[in-house]
Amino acid sequence: MSQVKERWGALSPRSKALVGVGVPLAVYALLYLVIPGTEDYLHRKVPHEQVLIGAIYGTANALLAIGLILIYRTNRFINFSYAAMGSLFGYLAVVLHLEKDAPYFVVFPIAVVLGTALGGLLEVGIFRRFKDSSRLIITVASIGLAQFLGAIEAIIATEVLDGQLFYGAFQVPLDFQQNIGDTSLFSDQLLIVAIVPIVIAGLAWFLLKTDAGVAVRAAAENADRALLLGIPIRRLSTIVWAVAGGLATLTFMLRAPFAGVNVSVTQGPVSLLPALAAAVVARMESLPIAFGTGVALGIVESVVRNNGEPTLATVVVFAVILAALLLQRGKLSRAMLGEGGLSFGGVVKATPSELRHLPEVRYVKFALVAAAFALLAWVPSTFGVGNQLGAVFALVAAMAGVSLVIMTGWGGHISLGQFAFVGIGAVVAGNLISNRVDLFFALAAAGAAGGLLALIVGLPALRIKGPFLAVTTLAFAVALDSWFLNPTERGSIMPSLSAKPLLWERFDLTDPYTLYLTTLAFLGLSILVSLGVRRARSGRVVIATRDNQRASDAAAVPTTNVKLSAFLLAGVIAGIGGGFYMLGVNSIGQNQFEPALSLDVFTTAIIGGIGSVTGAVVGVLTFRFLESFQALGYYRQAVSGGGLLIVLYLLPGGLGQLIFAVRDRYLRTVANRRGILVPSLVADKRVEGEAEHAADEVDLLSGALTGAPVGAGR
Repeated sequence: MSQVKERWGALSPRSKALVGVGVPLAVYALLYLVIPGTEDYLHRKVPHEQVLIGAIYGTANALLAIGLILIYRTNRFINFSYAAMGSLFGYLAVVLHLEKDAPYFVVFPIAVVLGTALGGLLEVGIFRRFKDSSRLIITVASIGLAQFLGAIEAIIATEVLDGQLFYGAFQVPLDFQQNIGDTSLFSDQLLIVAIVPIVIAGLAWFLLKTDAGVAVRAAAENADRALLLGIPIRRLSTIVWAVAGGLATLTFMLRAPFAGVNVSVTQGPVSLLPALAAAVVARMESLPIAFGTGVALGIVESVVRNNGEPTLATVVVFAVILAALLLQRGKLSRAMLGEGGLSFGGVVKATPSELRHLPEVRYVKFALVAAAFALLAWVPSTFGVGNQLGAVFALVAAMAGVSLVIMTGWGGHISLGQFAFVGIGAVVAGNLISNRVDLFFALAAAGAAGGLLALIVGLPALRIKGPFLAVTTLAFAVALDSWFLNPTERGSIMPSLSAKPLLWERFDLTDPYTLYLTTLAFLGLSILVSLGVRRARSGRVVIATRDNQRASDAAAVPTTNVKLSAFLLAGVIAGIGGGFYMLGVNSIGQNQFEPALSLDVFTTAIIGGIGSVTGAVVGVLTFRFLESFQALGYYRQAVSGGGLLIVLYLLPGGLGQLIFAVRDRYLRTVANRRGILVPSLVADKRVEGEAEHAADEVDLLSGALTGAPVGAGR
C-alpha cells in the first residue's frame, strides 16, 4: 500500500488527471465489452448519451473550479462569492434577452466583459482592504459579499427590470440539433463544446506564455520571493480577479440555457459546491485535475438524474469533498490548514471582579436582563397569530445563533450548516410527539439527536480546519436538506402533528403565544447554560484551544475532547430549537431547512457579535424583526450582507462590541465614584514629548551596552 502511495505521489498532476479519468473509463469499457450480460444493464443504468451530456455540462463546473483555484492561489482563501460574481451581469443579460428581446450573442459578450471588470473592482475595492486580515476573516467576508450581490441582483430583477426571479431552460438562437441514440444534442451543448476548448487554450497560453501569467504563477508559489524580485503582486492579483470574474460570468451564460436562472440571495455559495468539490480534489492547485474532476462530477450527476435520483447528486458532492479533504490533509495548503481557529477582534471582557459584587452593578445587570426578557415576552402578545408564529421561528434562529457562538465564536470552527442540526431535532421531536411521548422527553431526544449529528460533523473537524471545514459543513447542509430531510425522498419518517401536547397538562401549545413563551424560556435556559460553560474551565479551554492549540497540547489540555464538546453542546442547543420549530410548523415540507437559513443565521450572528451570546442573539433577532417588514424586501438581505463586510472591517466585535463599550463606560464611572482602581478599565495613554519611565530606560540601555545586568548586586 505504501508503495502505491509513493508511486502515486511521484506522478505529475497531468498524469494523475489522466489516470483519474482513464481508469474509470477503462473499467466501464471492460465491463461493457468483456463480461457477458452487463451490456444491457450498463446501457440502461449508464447510457452513453447521458455520459456525453454529463461530460459537456461538467465542463461548466470545471470552469468555475479553475476560477476558484486562480483566486485561491493568488490570495489564499476560498471565495464563496465567486458564483454570485458571475450571476450578477449574467442574469441581467438573460433578462434582457428573454424580456426585452435583446440579441443573445450581443448581451453574451457584454456580460462577460462586465463580469471581468466586476472581478477587478471587487479585488481593489473590497478584498484588498482585508489584506492584513487572516485568510479566515476574508473567507467570511466573501460569504457576506455573496449575500450582498445576490440581494442586488434580486432588487434589480424585481424593481428595475420587472423581471422574474426564476427562468427555466430556454433555446439558444442557433439552428442545431444532433440525435445520439435516444438523446438529442441542441445548440446549448454545441455552444459549450465550441467555447470551452478555446477558453482553456487561451488560459493555458496566458499562464504559460505571457509575462503576466508567469509572474502570477511565481507569486502563487512564493509571494514574498516575488515581491523581492520586484513583481507587482497587487496588480497581478487584480488581473487574476478580472480573469476569474470573466470565467464566472462565462460559466453562468453557458449554464443558463439548460439549467435556467434562479435568483436567490444565498444561492451563490450553494451553487458553487460542485466546483468546490473539483477544486478540493485538485488540492486547490492543479488546473488539469480540477478540469477532469469537474467533467467527472458532471457525468455522475447526469447518470444519477437519469436513474431518477436527482437529490443523490448532492450526497455524492458532499462525499467527494469530505474524502478529498481527509485524504489530502497533509498536502492541501499547509498555510491554510495550519492557521488557527476563527477569532474575531473586539474580545468581550467579563465584568471586573473588583466591581462584580457592587449593588449598582449587580442590580443594574439584573434589571436590564429582566427588562429585556419582559419586553420580549410582552411585545408578541400584541401580534396576530401569524406574527406570533414568526416570533417563535425567530427565537429558534436565536437558539441556532447561540449554538454558533459556542461552535464558531468560542471554538473557532466555521459552520455554514447550523440549521441541519435544527432539522434533525425537528424530525426526531416531531415523530416522538406524534406518538404521544412526553414533551420534555421529546425535546431531550431532539437535543441528543442534534448533539450526535454535531459530533459526527465534528470528527472531520479534528483534521479539517478553517475555510475547508466551512466547505464541508455547507455541502453537508445541502445534502441533508435535499436528500434526508426531503419529504419526497423520506416521506415515511417526516412527521406531521395532528395535535400538540399540553405543557404540564395545563398550557396548550396550540396557542402560538403560549408556544412563544415556552420557546423564550428555553432560549433563556440555553443562554444561561452557555454562559455557565463559558465561565467554567471547560469554556476557558475551548477558547484557549482556539487561540493556540499547540500551547494547549503542551499544557496537557485534551484538545480533541475540547473540540468535540463544543460541537456536542452546540448541536444539543440547535436540536432542541428544532423541536420548537416542529411545534410551530406542524409538518415538514420541501426545503424547510435549506442552507440559506444557515447562512442567514451565520451572517446576522457575526453582525451582532459572534464572540458573545448577547451580541449574537441581538444580531439574529434584529434582522429577523426587520424581515417582518415586507416593504423592505431584498433590501434586508443587502443590509445583512453589506453589514457583514462593514462589521468585519470596522467593528470586528459586531454590535455587541458597542453594547459592551457602553457597559465599560458605566463601570468606569462606578469605579471612579467608589475610588476603586480597575486596571482592565484604565486605558493606556502616552504623553507626547515625554518618555515613559525615562530613568529606567536609560539604566536599561546603559546596562545593555556595557553588558552588565541592570541592578546587578542590588
